Amino acid sequence: MFFQVTTPQPNVQPETVVEFFGIPLTNAMLMGVLVLFCIFLMAVWASWFTKTRAGRFQISIEMLVGAILDLLTSVVGSRAAAQVLLPLIGTLFIFLGMGNLIGLIPGISSVTFDGVQLFRTATNDFNMTFSIALAMIIFTNIASIVSWGFFGHLGKFFKFKEVFLGFREGFGAGCLAIVDFFIGLLDIVSEIAKVISLSLRLFGNMFAGDVLAAILLGSFALIIPAPWLAMNLLVGILQALVFGALTAAYYSLAVRPSDG
Repeated sequence: MFFQVTTPQPNVQPETVVEFFGIPLTNAMLMGVLVLFCIFLMAVWASWFTKTRAGRFQISIEMLVGAILDLLTSVVGSRAAAQVLLPLIGTLFIFLGMGNLIGLIPGISSVTFDGVQLFRTATNDFNMTFSIALAMIIFTNIASIVSWGFFGHLGKFFKFKEVFLGFREGFGAGCLAIVDFFIGLLDIVSEIAKVISLSLRLFGNMFAGDVLAAILLGSFALIIPAPWLAMNLLVGILQALVFGALTAAYYSLAVRPSDG
């Protein structure tokens, strides 16, 4: 092949850059810290330098917030519920979006420290995506407890009351209640599956993008990179949208309809 470049094949496991009091700090963690720092600067700028006559940056931030709010409203079906979710889901979307895209900045992945790549796309680390997905599912379950009460929340999974009431109505209704009881137990598995599906979807798409980029750059370094990076921009934003929208959908299913 022509116009080849030597591109290291990405590893599933991120590399440890340094150890801090015995705790390994990986390049994915450092990238996450960098993204958080950028978001902090954006928040400070948007809070302290807002003007009555908005500039381009302020207009861009306001349009982004408005778009996220509209998306949440369409998912949860309520403007009030969308405004409750906006701080969390909005921050999550911005973090994941920037985390997915910042690695595409030319040169940032080439910075090394002691022979180790200093920055790696944060969402290319399964530990990162799994932690975020687990936190979001815990959040939806806490929201369910707040909305339904502790025993009402447990009643979604352990439907003893429905079995008792079913047999009071008759044998057929009791048998259906038993089936519903086992479906409730399967919902526990469903909660675990949500964590795995959310984390694997995000990690798999972003890691596969890096692997394919390494393969394509190893074959064609002149024509392929531009369209491939453009597609990665779309995929990075889309994955952040999907993750945020699914979290909002899980929240709307967890709380009482009146709470939404």
